[in-house]
Amino acid sequence: MTEETLLKDLTQHSHVQVPFPIPCTQIKEAVQSFLRFVELPDEIKNHIDTKIATRHRRGDIGLKQRSPEDGPYRDSKEFFHFHPLVFQQYAAFINAHPEVQDFLMKAQPLWEATYKVVHQIISSLEEQFPGITAKVFDTDEPHVMIRFLRYHWASSGKYLAKPHFDSGSFTLAIAESCPGLRMGRGPDDLELIHHQEGHALFFFSSNFKKILNTDMFSAGWHDVIQLDDTQIGKPFARWAVVAFIDGIDVEALSRSETHKWCLADLA
Repeated sequence: MTEETLLKDLTQHSHVQVPFPIPCTQIKEAVQSFLRFVELPDEIKNHIDTKIATRHRRGDIGLKQRSPEDGPYRDSKEFFHFHPLVFQQYAAFINAHPEVQDFLMKAQPLWEATYKVVHQIISSLEEQFPGITAKVFDTDEPHVMIRFLRYHWASSGKYLAKPHFDSGSFTLAIAESCPGLRMGRGPDDLELIHHQEGHALFFFSSNFKKILNTDMFSAGWHDVIQLDDTQIGKPFARWAVVAFIDGIDVEALSRSETHKWCLADLA
C-alpha cells in the first residue's frame, strides 16, 4: 500500500484494511489457547498483573474482567493485555505453568507482527508528519498492546461493546470470531465492517492528535453488536484480537470523552 493510498483511505473512511502476515489458523490457535487460559484457577490466571504505562488505562498487562454493573461505560467481557514484558517480569511463573506458557508463546508472534505492521504504517506518514515514528517507538518498551478478549451475551444486550472511541492513539483490529464490528466517524454513519482475509483493520483512536497535530483525520467511532443468535447461552458470544498503540508517556482521555455519544445512543 502506498502512502498516497493510505492517506486517502484514512482521510475518507477513518480506517483502512492492511495486510497482516500471521495466518488465520495461527491466530485461531492463539485464541483457543487464550480461551483455555481464562478457565484456569483465579490464582493462576490473575497472577500476571503489571503496567507498561502509568498514565494510561490501556497500560495494564494481564487479565481483566468488566461488567455493566461497574458503570454506564462498561461491557460484559474478559480480556488479557499481552506485551513481551511479561517474559522478563514473570519468567519463573510462566515456566512453572505450561498452560500459561502455551498462551503467551502463541501470543508473542502476533505482537511481533503487529509491531512491524504498525511501525511500517506510522513510518510511511513520517514525511508528512515529521517525528511521528519517534513519538511511538523511541523507547525500550513501546506501547503496543495485544488484547485477547471474549464477550458475554447475557449481560450486554444489543451491544457487546457499547459505542466508543478507543482511548489510545491507534488501533489495529486483527481478528474476530464473526462480524459485528461497526465503525464510522460518529453515531450517524456506522457501517458493518467485513474483515478481508489476511488483513487487519487500522484506525485512529481518540488520542491520535497528541501524536499527529492535524485535523485531516478522524478517530474511529465504533461498537460491536451481536449478530449470531446461536451463541445465546454459550460460554461466550464472541472473541476478538485487537492491538492498542499509544505514544510515549501519553495520558488517556476520560471515559466521558471516549464514550461521549454512548449514553445518548443507549437511551
